[in-house]
Amino acid sequence: MPVYDPATLAELEGVFGHARLMDLLAHLKLEISQRLGWPETERLALRHDAHTLLSVSGSLGFFDLSRRCLEMEQACLLGADLVAPLSAARAAAEGAIAAICDMEALAA
Repeated sequence: MPVYDPATLAELEGVFGHARLMDLLAHLKLEISQRLGWPETERLALRHDAHTLLSVSGSLGFFDLSRRCLEMEQACLLGADLVAPLSAARAAAEGAIAAICDMEALAA
């Protein structure tokens, strides 16, 4: 699955303009960098982080991260093992940050 959906970003850019889209992506990058750093034992914090990232990343077209955060949130709620979902969510988060950094570099 791609890191983000270019069509969603193009649509958002058409609605908000390039500068506002870049502001939204910078905010997402900041949110991502502040989330999912908890150990597996901190289920409540991880569930909250996953829920927060699920909605904001999905609205900006980062569907892989959103899906991985949904899996994390569900694992937290169900009391399931968090090792694999947390690892997948962190990998998707890293990919999203890298993609946003690439877009920021192109915009500069």
